[in-house]
Amino acid sequence: MKVLVLSNGELKEKEIEDTLEELQKIVGGHIEIPLLSERFRDNVVDVIINENGKFIDELKPEIAIVDRKTEKILDIVYGNCIFASHNAEGETTALSEEQIKIVKQELHMDIVLTYQDLRKQFKAKVLFV
Repeated sequence: MKVLVLSNGELKEKEIEDTLEELQKIVGGHIEIPLLSERFRDNVVDVIINENGKFIDELKPEIAIVDRKTEKILDIVYGNCIFASHNAEGETTALSEEQIKIVKQELHMDIVLTYQDLRKQFKAKVLFV
């Protein structure tokens, strides 16, 4: 199935197997599908992430989820992310060309996150909600 994978700041189209094991392999662990922006929900776009990504030291930030009104960072997603769709039964399905276009439009902006106590900087994609 055709999906978009965000890894190391790069968003790429990929054909993957339609299995739980394949999704877990890409995100590096158990999967979670958090609620995202209204535009994603209205267009049946899901993001699949590592359920424990925040607690795995080796993973870097990939997405900063930002409140569109206040511009405050609400959450940060760590590790590889898969953008896919789902059917009426809730099964993960491929993205359409229109859905791919929406994801690319929504993830066009980067943000630099600075961890002062660690003296490190990371670049992540911004997703407004």
